[in-house]
Amino acid sequence: MKSETVKTIEVISNGGKVAYAIDNSGNTDVSEALQNIFDEIANMDHASATITFAPGVYYINAPLTLRIASIRFQGHGHGGLDIHGANMSGGSILRFGPQCGPNCITFENANHSKAFPSGESPWNRKSVRVDMDKLTFMGHNNTDVDTASGYSRFRGDEPNFRGLKWYPAEGRYNDVEAEGQRAIVIPSGGKNAKIELLNINGCHFTDLYIGVDVASCDVSHITNCWFAQMVYGVRYHSQGQGTFISNTLFADLETGLVLAHPTMSAIHHNTFAYVSKCFEIGKMGYSSITGNTLLNWELSTGSAAHGAFCYIGGPSQNITFTGNSLQHQVDSRAKTRTIDPKPNGRSFIHFENCDRLNFANNVIDTIQTQTVVRLHNCHDSVVVDNIIKHGKGGSAVAQTGTCSGNFYRPVKPEESTPFDTFIG
Repeated sequence: MKSETVKTIEVISNGGKVAYAIDNSGNTDVSEALQNIFDEIANMDHASATITFAPGVYYINAPLTLRIASIRFQGHGHGGLDIHGANMSGGSILRFGPQCGPNCITFENANHSKAFPSGESPWNRKSVRVDMDKLTFMGHNNTDVDTASGYSRFRGDEPNFRGLKWYPAEGRYNDVEAEGQRAIVIPSGGKNAKIELLNINGCHFTDLYIGVDVASCDVSHITNCWFAQMVYGVRYHSQGQGTFISNTLFADLETGLVLAHPTMSAIHHNTFAYVSKCFEIGKMGYSSITGNTLLNWELSTGSAAHGAFCYIGGPSQNITFTGNSLQHQVDSRAKTRTIDPKPNGRSFIHFENCDRLNFANNVIDTIQTQTVVRLHNCHDSVVVDNIIKHGKGGSAVAQTGTCSGNFYRPVKPEESTPFDTFIG
């Protein structure tokens, strides 16, 4: 039996190193103990700290708030519950109880006593920098899938996967936006406040309303993560300058990424599986969406995947959309079985009010019986050399509204130059 004096949390800060014996069995609410640790750090001058969680389950049944200008959460090992029913805990898991939320862990902007390196004082501008590595964040069954009790593709001989819904069960919330659990929240902080940096690496998010909910951020890196069994994976409400999201899996959820205004950003080499919408973007500038993959398999996707791969509103400009490989086995018209019906149903890939779009070398395999790619009020754009498959009655690419200066070149096998003779 583990001694009650075993130190499970270590804090290294500008004030030195301190270790705490916090229950990591998952059987005790440790929210008050964690809040006390966060407050101790916040009371230091020039507060900056790394908090390391030993492997185990930290049960948190009340929302937590940090007011620390520079903070790092460090975990260990494999994260989370196996999505196919193994229900094995591993690594450092922050598990949120029913009374935790809707904002489970909030990182607020904090004051600096003086500027560095100039030494200017007083320094009235608030800021926050958040860094996370190798942690699992598990909500309180925010969706209609009871992963806490375990599920698998089959129970005995009966399929137990088709038809699953990755949005809240009917009656789960009075108001999901007001009540649904968000694992990590970074609010704006108001005037003279700035969210400078968000870095999330190797983390897992499951059973939540939203994994990461951010007002805006100067620079973001979300890499090597996993978002599953939730409504929204990542959501930015305003500007995202230098937003880099890569090598991340989004599985079994309503919408992977909701980004209000990414600029100077790259979203690349992510995998989406069994989702409704992958990208819902308000407007975008000087950015790229490249090398992403999607598989919405009809037998295993369920009712969630009736949306679209990508919607980009506007005004948007200078967008590169290349090298994505998509297979979607559901005819995705406007859907009603969702908490977020718009902007579904317009087309599978939709660009609106975009100038200078480069859409090239994508492989899109769908059974769509409507237009797959739509340009609406777009100008000076190029759509070339894509392989686009659709169902009977559908079409590959169309432009609507007021468009000008656009160039379209579909792949035409009949115009191919003959191949060389094979020489063995």
